[in-house]
Amino acid sequence: MLVLASSSPRRRQLLGEWGYIFDIIPADVSEELPADILPQEGVKELAGRKARYSFELWKETKGTNNDIILGADTIVVSDGKILGKPDNEEQAARMLASLSGRSHQVMTGIALASQNDSGGCVVETEIEISTVAFKKINEQEIQNYIQTGESMDKAGAYGIQGEASKFANLVEGSLTNVIGLPMELLKKKLGLSGVFPQ
Repeated sequence: MLVLASSSPRRRQLLGEWGYIFDIIPADVSEELPADILPQEGVKELAGRKARYSFELWKETKGTNNDIILGADTIVVSDGKILGKPDNEEQAARMLASLSGRSHQVMTGIALASQNDSGGCVVETEIEISTVAFKKINEQEIQNYIQTGESMDKAGAYGIQGEASKFANLVEGSLTNVIGLPMELLKKKLGLSGVFPQ
């Protein structure tokens, strides 16, 4: 059984579209990271944190020895600075303005948690990095986009699968990664663990 440690509608949709059958145990964990951590390490740490949390919950309720728990976390990185989910509309506007006319990276950490022979939790983490180039966007365009409501639950304050697609001039790498789950990488890793689309 594949179990998703997330309530993200985008991750649920991607897994479903790629043919996976899965259950959901959302992970309620802190997303605070040390200030000096590298973005690549931070996003893998958060994915692992989510996978471990949901692994323990799943094991207590209905887990079996061959279940795989999938944790994931996505961040936007611009000039080495991590842009997470905005706390309010003003912060969302600042984030979008900082991305205007420039390239940034989208990093998703994935973590697969499983049970070892002694009943403990083993976690394997990977990272996918894509580059997104935004056209110049003006203040009115930013405000109009924020009013769609798309900004508030997304890293970097935008969702490329929605209205923000018109801001992107170029995506290098995995598009599903930018949406929130690098399905090409994930399919490969899940296949190695014996989990395949239906």
